[in-house]
Amino acid sequence: MDLKEILLLLERFQDSDLTQLKVQLSGDLFEAKRGQDLPDAVHMKQDAAPKRPFVRNQPETKVEKEDSSILPEESLEELIQVNAPLVGTFYARPGEDEDPFVNLGDTVKKGQVLCILEAMKVMNEIKSPCDGKIRKILMKDGEAVDFGKTMFLLEEA
Repeated sequence: MDLKEILLLLERFQDSDLTQLKVQLSGDLFEAKRGQDLPDAVHMKQDAAPKRPFVRNQPETKVEKEDSSILPEESLEELIQVNAPLVGTFYARPGEDEDPFVNLGDTVKKGQVLCILEAMKVMNEIKSPCDGKIRKILMKDGEAVDFGKTMFLLEEA
């Protein structure tokens, strides 16, 4: 198993109602357990959302063709891709009632926070690799992100 697979297993385990997980693939063994030292009433708030089942059946989603009228094909090659360094959940804003970190057309500085990726309840700031302008935001707030998926297209200044 590689790190990507382990992180994905941990994320799904954490979001599930399972208390124990044991997986063995090609001689590699992975185990995860949740503590049972306190009653469930102490662990869970009354208004907390119920855990999702571990196995999720999701319908196939069609990949929509990008709107080429926004960015001509030849200009896409000149843009810098900001890719997800890990598997997680994309958050465009620091909090529910707050403005997004960046909007389409914003000018950004190198090191400026573009978004947050949550992985295993850890918030990871994703920063701009260069000075530039946000030309396209490819993710929606709260959307799941796979490793290496392009989240932003930047035009270098």
